[in-house]
Amino acid sequence: MNVLDYGIVILYIGGFLYLGYRFKNQADKNDYYLGGRSFGWFPLAMSTAATQLSAVSFISAPAFVGLKEGGGMIWLTYEFAVPLAMIFLMVVLVPTFYKSGIVSVYEFLEKRFGPSTRVLLSIVFQISRAFGTGVMIYTVAIILESVMEIPMWQSIVLIGIVTMIYSYQGGMKAVVYGDMIQMIILFIGIIICFGFGLKELGGWGEFLDKVDAERITAVDFSSLGFNGYQFGFWPMLIGGFFLYVSYY
Repeated sequence: MNVLDYGIVILYIGGFLYLGYRFKNQADKNDYYLGGRSFGWFPLAMSTAATQLSAVSFISAPAFVGLKEGGGMIWLTYEFAVPLAMIFLMVVLVPTFYKSGIVSVYEFLEKRFGPSTRVLLSIVFQISRAFGTGVMIYTVAIILESVMEIPMWQSIVLIGIVTMIYSYQGGMKAVVYGDMIQMIILFIGIIICFGFGLKELGGWGEFLDKVDAERITAVDFSSLGFNGYQFGFWPMLIGGFFLYVSYY
């Protein structure tokens, strides 16, 4: 890496710290935790999409597609459940919660089953997300250590501190707009990497000649999950639906 690369990283970190500072003056709790309910569809859509992605997505997914025995684009069957889960949430759950003045599913559980249920499930969720977030930060630290030669523990501390500062200062507005910015950067990065990758291979035709046809098969209706195949269509779609409903 050269001076320009380090400059971009510093600018990126500084930009997110400024984002937290920019939104630090919140009028009330509604403004801090809900962004004043003022978000448009675009930042919300980008934030939701960014929540679906992480450094793990850029390491484990390509490895599954290109390297794992029996792997490939069949992994996308799992992701087809995302729009189904979103439709269910927008049509069934969100309108009900919104009309009731409920902010989260945990508030609903408290009204329905009592505070102990809310606390218990909140703790379970926090523990599960702590492990999940830990894996994500660890993955980023591996990348930074290999590219920038930053010791892993320093990367983990830096990522944690920067994220906590801008999230704590700016509240939900900093989180949503931060996600939107990161999603745009990721999307641009994917396009650039895709272009360079095709150029290195010699073009789209050369790619199709070299790639295993089974690895670019995204949906396999010949295996519906009743024959014990690990990546059956219905198990992945139905399992993904319940997973993403619980996520969002």
